[in-house]
Amino acid sequence: MIFYKFLIKRAIEAFLVIMAELIIVFYLANIAAPNPASVWAGPEASPEQIQIVTELYHLNQPWYIQLYYYLGNFFTGKWGISPLYQTPVISLIEEYLPVTIELAIIALILKIILEISLGILSALKPNGLLDNSIRVVYTITRSAPPFIVALLLLLILSYYFHVFPSSYYMNPILALHESKFYIQIGGHKYYFWFIDNMPILNSLLVGDIPAFVSALDHSILPALALTLFGFGGIVRLTRNSMLEVLNTDYIKTARAKGLKERIVITRHALRNALLSSITLISVIFAGLMQGSLVVETIFNYYGIGYLVAESLLNLDTPTLIAATVVITIVVVISNLVADISYALLDPRIREAL
Repeated sequence: MIFYKFLIKRAIEAFLVIMAELIIVFYLANIAAPNPASVWAGPEASPEQIQIVTELYHLNQPWYIQLYYYLGNFFTGKWGISPLYQTPVISLIEEYLPVTIELAIIALILKIILEISLGILSALKPNGLLDNSIRVVYTITRSAPPFIVALLLLLILSYYFHVFPSSYYMNPILALHESKFYIQIGGHKYYFWFIDNMPILNSLLVGDIPAFVSALDHSILPALALTLFGFGGIVRLTRNSMLEVLNTDYIKTARAKGLKERIVITRHALRNALLSSITLISVIFAGLMQGSLVVETIFNYYGIGYLVAESLLNLDTPTLIAATVVITIVVVISNLVADISYALLDPRIREAL
């Protein structure tokens, strides 16, 4: 019962954070472009057309009145029409969000494998040459601004050595396919649009190998840049957890029984040390979603981070607000999952509830 109260409390807090972020972004967008009707109507728009746009979006009224109308439409999925793309904003979200989710998942997998491996290696020979070298590397990458890391990867691996493509999420001559996967309810077919807009997964499921190879090839460089975003947190945590576990009595007992060091590390020490790292996965995923803004803009990767940048530069306020709120929702849900994971996996937190 206490856990359910904890869950409800966290859910309410998450909702309030999302609403607060929506209001702040709406207000800041209103300050940046108090009356963007002329931009939205187009360079050749007549005064009458500009007036129509002004009245349609209530731009002639105070920002809080505009917010009132916006909130009324927001909860029903009516997020407006993008002046830049001339299409419903919710359609843009459906198209761009899955691309970023897929990229973040790839980066998360790379990050977990790379950082946990380095953390284990550091713990096996603490304060040795390898341990110190690993700490220097992750300190440098963690300290460097994300856009510098992304630009260096782009410069070295794309422009100089031509190892990976420099932009887009797949070869432009290739295209995504309509999904063959759907559920049928009451005579209506409901397609999995989320899968349709994931380049790698979409091409793999429909069996388009050239598109799959192209999408995978185009994703490696931005995924690597995203992997290095905030690099080192799991390395430190895994290293410290491993060192703590390796000094416990049951590890000493396992060694005293004559078990091979490999078995002691993999079956006993690693399993317990990874618990703290696993609970960080949701938080890390949230950080990767936030980092997508920089990475996707630099690599011209058409995800929701790229959409935010484009809408900001072109004063596309409806798209900017919606895309920013959607990113916030993903981040807040990820943090909520992390809180629940902590409560479920850590007995000390469960007892404190």
